[in-house]
Amino acid sequence: MTVVIPTVAMEPLTAPELVAACKAYQAGGASKTNTENAGASSCKGFIQGYVSASTEIVDEEDRPSAFVTRAMRTRTSRFSEEAEQRLSSRYCLPKSESVDVLIAKVANISQPFAENETAESVIVQVLESHYRCEDVLKK
Repeated sequence: MTVVIPTVAMEPLTAPELVAACKAYQAGGASKTNTENAGASSCKGFIQGYVSASTEIVDEEDRPSAFVTRAMRTRTSRFSEEAEQRLSSRYCLPKSESVDVLIAKVANISQPFAENETAESVIVQVLESHYRCEDVLKK
């Protein structure tokens, strides 16, 4: 017996779709069970997946200060991959930052996006605006 699994082409999520989904999520669309509001949950899923998979994001508390980083680089010849990632991460998220805060930041973006612009570009814009390590660690 052969099992045939249907192939479904996954369309990438666009920037306008992500912003709309996050607005729907904030409006309570994700708590409803009908399929019309399934898009609202795609907002949370996309953001959680992006943050989990990105090698450029680190917990703010796990990133050493610039002074400690400089000292480590001048005294150590080699770092583990994990240590190197912590030292070179571009974005620092506070551990207390919830996914709902990120959703709100995405939903509140007023900049119009091109129809074919990727959802990733929206997340990068939010990260650049609010979570660059240099800016977060100076606070």
